[in-house]
Amino acid sequence: MLTSAKYEHRQIALHVTASGRELRMNMSKERMIDLVKIRKANALRTAANSFSIDMYSDGSLSEQIGGLANIIQTDGTGTVGGIVSGTYTFWKNKFKEMTGTNLAATPNATNAVSMKADMNNLWLSLNRGADKPDTIIMSHDFYTLYELGEQQLQRYADADLAQAGFQSLKYKSANVIFDDNTNFATTAEKAYFLNTDYLYLRQHSEAKWTVDDEKRPTNQDAVVIPIYWMGNMVCSNRSLQGVLFDAA
Repeated sequence: MLTSAKYEHRQIALHVTASGRELRMNMSKERMIDLVKIRKANALRTAANSFSIDMYSDGSLSEQIGGLANIIQTDGTGTVGGIVSGTYTFWKNKFKEMTGTNLAATPNATNAVSMKADMNNLWLSLNRGADKPDTIIMSHDFYTLYELGEQQLQRYADADLAQAGFQSLKYKSANVIFDDNTNFATTAEKAYFLNTDYLYLRQHSEAKWTVDDEKRPTNQDAVVIPIYWMGNMVCSNRSLQGVLFDAA
């Protein structure tokens, strides 16, 4: 039996506006700034930051992409890509609740060791031949606890790394990342174990932050420039994605 995952397109539209007065004040060769160019750049920068947050979302907002909280759930279930994982259990993601209570709330060497044991357990469940997680994204509290555990081992590390903190963190072959653009709360207590060979950000070929021709409203002295994006985050194998969390 072959089951296909199907993801709905999500759409984003930005509108860069400038009044006729503003344009005329900045149209000579002595102009201080290229008004429209600057506003387009600012709009795209703001959109990029918002989009980064959406990549961790559950996709519950209107036209929001289905982010990691949608694809990788703390009980492995959910309907993702149109497939009900309660019915098709091969589509469940892996998950592991940490042993103990509020380990990340009290970052110490003992809790760091306990966290590493739970990470080992989840890691093994996500290995399939050459397939294994390549990226681990942690919430602020998990990252702090994991970093503390690594610092305890610095006496065994190369002298160039024996500093107050590592320049980059690894877990086995995976990069360990804290992304400040996530919508994690400081105490979210969550870590996503990602196999990015099976995660994609799909974009429509004609809506990849595509800038449309400028429009002039008939009832305003202004210019409007639409910018479009359409697509979604998709996963082709949920069983190789996992999440470590502390629900206590």
